[in-house]
Amino acid sequence: MTISTLPPCRIETCIQEKREPGMMVFNVRPSDIVENSASMGWIIGIDQAGEKQLNLEFGHPTQDIRILPNGNLLFSLTSAGVLIETTVTGDEVCRWHVAGKWRDKEPPKDSIAIDAELTHHSINVFPNGNFLLLSAEVREFPNWPKHDDDPKAVKGDSKVVGDVVLEVSRDGYIENTWHIFDIIDPYRLSYGSCQGYWNNRGFTNSNDWCHANSAIYDVRDDSIIVSLRTQDCLIKFKKNSGELKWILGDPGNWREPWASKLLMPINGLNWQYHQHDCSVTPEGTILCFDNGNFRSVPFKKKMPSEISYSRAVEFDVDEEAMTVRQVWAYGDEPNEKLFACYQGGAYRLPQSGNTFINYGGVCTKDGIPVGKPSDSFCKARLIEVTPDHEVVFDMWIDDVSAENALPLSSFRSEFVPIV
Repeated sequence: MTISTLPPCRIETCIQEKREPGMMVFNVRPSDIVENSASMGWIIGIDQAGEKQLNLEFGHPTQDIRILPNGNLLFSLTSAGVLIETTVTGDEVCRWHVAGKWRDKEPPKDSIAIDAELTHHSINVFPNGNFLLLSAEVREFPNWPKHDDDPKAVKGDSKVVGDVVLEVSRDGYIENTWHIFDIIDPYRLSYGSCQGYWNNRGFTNSNDWCHANSAIYDVRDDSIIVSLRTQDCLIKFKKNSGELKWILGDPGNWREPWASKLLMPINGLNWQYHQHDCSVTPEGTILCFDNGNFRSVPFKKKMPSEISYSRAVEFDVDEEAMTVRQVWAYGDEPNEKLFACYQGGAYRLPQSGNTFINYGGVCTKDGIPVGKPSDSFCKARLIEVTPDHEVVFDMWIDDVSAENALPLSSFRSEFVPIV
């Protein structure tokens, strides 16, 4: 870890008196098109006045950041299989490594081993300090579709990747494991379920059936909520049993018994698609970043990327009535529309009620929005908006003006109340 020069961040708006007091901490990394060849990543913290309070550079792409119960920060270098705990000023406190990533090499000195093959995307913590992590497994299924965009696609034996949710103690011991294959229908498709995301990540010739990218613990009823990108849904299950409580998402292609767990929409709800970063707000609602890819499920017509848009969206779930109501969103209006085809986050700030939003991967080709980072240029936009949609902070992470410009992205942000 070294103190770095700041990657190209351009603050266009910062209305200090209307912003949340504290610090927003976020990652910056090369986008997917170059992340395997560009060995760099940053963890950056910017305070209420728009000043840098934290600025760390690593020799690997960075990913998620969370605040721990003790007030320290936990962040991941996913491709390296490393988790790092630091103080809010960046001093390292502890380090963990994922054993499966280090079988053929010497692990980092004084690092604690986590006995898992891999971890990916989101990291989080339980109130007791245990880690809430995501891993993955592959299973083979007969009569599985070869394509998710053709109802007449050939079916056959297929390798399918499903996510595994882990509870890991600070000494690296896996205390609980939940398999998404065992919770929802392994044959249910959304657009993207047949893509080859995992082919270069350890599971060759496989299908990216669900693609978990966020997991949170709901202290109100001892349950876990997971965002499944290529299922276009959030699911909630009981921590003690793994029993599915509800599914929040487009009801297309669900069959029984899972269909009975779908939340019924009321008052003109707009579903989220390919979402990231679910959380429970201080009001008890569910907030996520709705990337908006396709805005459809197989085999209905897809929304073209050039007119697609992303948004932060807040849902009120009535678990007794099994209904869901949309109570707030930012990004639907014409003057707000921006498409981030991948990554992204949304965080409700506790004092002001503002929402901090990461448009994590804004990908374009010749200035036109596209739906994947390959063969495109990527940048990120981080904004803070008031409940009535006033933008009080607006920052672009954009290397476009540089010679040999580097496409950059930002996975999500974490709020630190005391700088």
